[in-house]
Amino acid sequence: MRAVRYDRYGPPEVLHVADIDEPAPGPGEVKLRVRAASLNPLDGKVRAGHLRWVPGFARPPRGTGVDVAGEIVAVSSGAAPRHVGERVFGSISPLKRDGAFAEFAVAPAASLVAIPTGIGFAAAAALPVACGTAWQALNDDGRLAAGQRVLIIGAAGGVGHFAVQIAKHLRAHVVGVCSAGNATFVRGLGADDVVDYAAEDFTRRADRFDLVLDTASASSFGAARHVLTEAGRYVSTGGSFTAALGAAVSGMVAGMTSRQRVVVLMLKAGAAMWKRLGQLAADGVVRPHIERRITLDEAADAQRAMETGHGRGKVVLLP
Repeated sequence: MRAVRYDRYGPPEVLHVADIDEPAPGPGEVKLRVRAASLNPLDGKVRAGHLRWVPGFARPPRGTGVDVAGEIVAVSSGAAPRHVGERVFGSISPLKRDGAFAEFAVAPAASLVAIPTGIGFAAAAALPVACGTAWQALNDDGRLAAGQRVLIIGAAGGVGHFAVQIAKHLRAHVVGVCSAGNATFVRGLGADDVVDYAAEDFTRRADRFDLVLDTASASSFGAARHVLTEAGRYVSTGGSFTAALGAAVSGMVAGMTSRQRVVVLMLKAGAAMWKRLGQLAADGVVRPHIERRITLDEAADAQRAMETGHGRGKVVLLP
């Protein structure tokens, strides 16, 4: 089969397409014919070696990609209730050697869920990490309630464009921070107002927010706290180790000196989350915006473009 691989840590240029043996499912696993896989910033961090010291991490040579949707073609022992021919989606652990950017992939049956009727493979593959992060940030960690005000930094991106839709579903007042070129797009997602980060410093706004969600690690609690309410929350997706550490330290200080809170989000990945996301998509609460569909051969260029931080919606790979 064809798969995107890399033999050493490094920039997107280390990625290449190789012909390798098809994977075989182990106990409790299923084998998928990959119909779609989506790109996430996480893929680039793994490729660059940011997880190399995590216990259980499979070192290169290895594959890439975590979010996946496809058809089950083989089921191993202990993989019930999954069955051959079932359309499923979910996420492959970034610690594993073989990723989702391939013609076939294996994954634990317990980490996959059925794709709801009416949802295509590309849309399903776009959901797990990005939409899961947005849902957890706003509903679980941010505790956003109807009538509250939320500021979403990076509102046009993979996580951000889902966050705008979810925040409106929760009946919040939504202000999105994005580029001028993405303002119309973000308003179309439901944002009540848009801030062009090149023209306006959102930290100098006179209004206040119950929640600031930083999907792009473009700000900090120290800067954002000036637009938070007295009991406001700053939720960071922890785009880098430095950003996550800084937010965690700020959170400790905030907890001792004010009612404001800082949350460094750690996604609760798994079947329970994927089922929730599938239902949100089936109900029309979220609609993935797929900005670009690519082939295996275009994965390196797509990751390079993603690392500029100016993406819109999701990029989906179709093997």
